[in-house]
Amino acid sequence: MDYATLFRMELMDIGTEYESKNEMFKRASNKLLEKGYVKESFQKAINDRENLYPTGLATEVINIAIPHTDTEHINKPFIYVIKPKKPISFLQMGTVNEKINVQNIFILGITDPSKQVGLLSLIIEKIQDVKFVNDFIEINDLGKMETFLKNTFRSDGE
Repeated sequence: MDYATLFRMELMDIGTEYESKNEMFKRASNKLLEKGYVKESFQKAINDRENLYPTGLATEVINIAIPHTDTEHINKPFIYVIKPKKPISFLQMGTVNEKINVQNIFILGITDPSKQVGLLSLIIEKIQDVKFVNDFIEINDLGKMETFLKNTFRSDGE
């Protein structure tokens, strides 16, 4: 799968202010539903899954969250990229009470479960690459962000 096809400018949000993770999920879910990417069940499913399996990830160079849910809630595959104006509190992956502030969120919508692990691995590989992280953090233009992510995640073999 060429992961570059999952990035679309219409699903990028840079500089919006959210009061909470729940508000961010609600607004993202509504937009995804309106554009036909997800089913009505998506918002509850992503909240429920995040509560059971937190997706906040603190690295030496960036804090990111990679929320996702089961494929049954997705109509067509996507990655929704959010860089909020202020950090949003997420629980650290693998913990039940360790909160981290996140300003980089990739909401994954995958329709083929066999592709999810590969995509998660690739995202984790990229966020450990200082050049990728520095470039990603610097970009505040939607068009430039779309081009950057498509070029970064493009698979030459497909």
